[in-house]
Amino acid sequence: MPDAVKYVVSSVLDPGTGAASSTSSGLPFSNVKDPLVRKVHRTTGKANEFWRFRASGGATGINAVGILNHSFSKSAIVLWQGNTTSNFASPALNTTLSVVTDSLGTVIPKIGYIYSSVQSYAHWRLVVRDSGNASSTLAIGRIFAGRYIQPTINIRDGFSQQIIDPSRRRMVAGRQGYANIRRKYTELSFGFTDVGEAQADQFVAMFNSVGKYAAFLFFLDPDSRPSHNMILTEFTTDVTKQQRILRQFSMPQITLSERN
Repeated sequence: MPDAVKYVVSSVLDPGTGAASSTSSGLPFSNVKDPLVRKVHRTTGKANEFWRFRASGGATGINAVGILNHSFSKSAIVLWQGNTTSNFASPALNTTLSVVTDSLGTVIPKIGYIYSSVQSYAHWRLVVRDSGNASSTLAIGRIFAGRYIQPTINIRDGFSQQIIDPSRRRMVAGRQGYANIRRKYTELSFGFTDVGEAQADQFVAMFNSVGKYAAFLFFLDPDSRPSHNMILTEFTTDVTKQQRILRQFSMPQITLSERN
């Protein structure tokens, strides 16, 4: 059974302003806010780079951070910082984020972090120092930060996690063949059993907010594996409420598809 799942409906830093320490031509800072995670922002260096944000309307609270489609090496130093002013010489919040790897030691190109309480600042910054990176630059496809929602009753046992490879291969007799390689992505299927009306209404409200078109962060194991099992995802099924007894409901089949 996973940890109590969490989902973050929107990135509260998107409406604000921001900038990066450096930018390669044609790959602007705005790409870290773009819903298409394959559109990256690329720096011109790697030794000490940052992406900074000024929240719209002043201090803004967050307790979940997602860094998607990054090119950091496993030895990179990654810091998430918050401050009351734009001067980050001594940031009020300075959190180290870990670059994670799979069981073969390959870097997983995403980082998730959950705070135990809401952190509220007007200015935010991601800092990366990665001198050992084989590339001369760094790239990020999406920076997503906001406040999570955690259901009172967790998803039921029996959920499925499918890794899909949409690549196409053409076989030619007596030849090696040809492959059109595409990025792999994850699909999650799960349900809730016997949840109260308030939780059912909460999930429906989230679905009404994002529909089948807007991406959100989903943490399957936010406490034990926040990076490994975090996906930037969207609904691929409608949400169904099944009334069980009195004001108890089940939501039998929900499928989320990762955006990559």
